[in-house]
Amino acid sequence: MNLPSPPESLSSAERRRWVTPEPLNVAPELVGLPLATPWRRGVAMALDLAVVALVAESGDLWLFAGLVLVVVQLRNQRHAKEDRKRLGWLLAALLVWLAASQAWSLWQAPKREPAAAERVLARAGAASAAAPASGAAPGAATGSALPPAVADDEDDPAETQGQHIARLEAELEKARAARPMTVREQAEELAENVAARFGWGIVYFSLLPAWWGGQTLGKRALRLRVLQLTGQPVTVMTSLKRYGGYAAGMATGGLGFAQILWDPNRQGLQDKAAHTVVVDLRAPRRSPAAGFPQAEAAQPAAILAPVPHRPPEEPRP
Repeated sequence: MNLPSPPESLSSAERRRWVTPEPLNVAPELVGLPLATPWRRGVAMALDLAVVALVAESGDLWLFAGLVLVVVQLRNQRHAKEDRKRLGWLLAALLVWLAASQAWSLWQAPKREPAAAERVLARAGAASAAAPASGAAPGAATGSALPPAVADDEDDPAETQGQHIARLEAELEKARAARPMTVREQAEELAENVAARFGWGIVYFSLLPAWWGGQTLGKRALRLRVLQLTGQPVTVMTSLKRYGGYAAGMATGGLGFAQILWDPNRQGLQDKAAHTVVVDLRAPRRSPAAGFPQAEAAQPAAILAPVPHRPPEEPRP
């Protein structure tokens, strides 16, 4: 099928607002769909990366289960549309729950340490107050009420209660001070974090778009959708190709992502790899009469139309 070509009257900026024909196979029903702007795609990607970063802290068990699901889906992708929709909502709810749990843990972490320190100091203060008033060493009458290391160090019987608490506070601050990490430990921690985020990226960017109609959490919030230019539904393999395109875009120093600024269909390297586009569900569709006339597609057929049959003329006498 011959597709209409965009008229020459369209400027380069207008060409990047709607899906236009390209030499490869493009479903005719996609021509004229509004393309997502770069800033909306950037915001959606930022939201997705934030979710992946939070979920990556949830543990290796969830990651292993997600990778197993990816392998299973690659071997068997036959699901009805309604089944894929239910799976998509279930996966989205699970990801939101994991991300929210990790965000709450990070929010509460700074509050837990002072509370724990206050409990330790309260117990130490109670133990010091229970010391005999005759000047005996604090902790001597309390037995195991104080930590052994603290009790062993108390060799000054003239130490007052205030001095004792001050010394405990100093030791507690010293114990809570983070020990500098060695270069090897930093490299190992970095490798673990990168591996976890890379694995969760595979799970997130392959299963969710395939099960949720070409959308991730970020794209759904910004009302964007990934579509195959062939008109077929987005599959796990298509999503994996896009994820590989993300890696290639980073390998090019970001030029693969910046390509959406000048590409006619705003296709980044990930879109070129998977033959997809990202459309904006809010904007209206451009009708063929506004710049993609169907008459141009009918011209080749008119040229190749058979000549009407004429009866032979009778010979003249």
